[in-house]
Amino acid sequence: MRPGARGPALAGLLAVALSSCLQVAAGAQAPGAARNGVARQRAEVQRLQQAVAAKESDSQAAAEKLKRQDAEIAELRRQLQAAQQAGPAAGKGH
Repeated sequence: MRPGARGPALAGLLAVALSSCLQVAAGAQAPGAARNGVARQRAEVQRLQQAVAAKESDSQAAAEKLKRQDAEIAELRRQLQAAQQAGPAAGKGH
């Protein structure tokens, strides 16, 4: 699974798991308590989905930063190699 797909998949799994817990809890509680429990669980699902989205965003930003750094390193290596090759050639001309 590619890194960008983990967040939505994880959020979906969390929602399904919490939904099953809600159904079990709703059957075991009085109607008013069940509604309060459902509301709390929904709020928790929303909080977890937001946390997953934030981590996903952080991960994507870090991946982009690494790509930029890799490109900078590659360019510096090209410049270094060009300078090293030009050095001996300049010395032979004298």
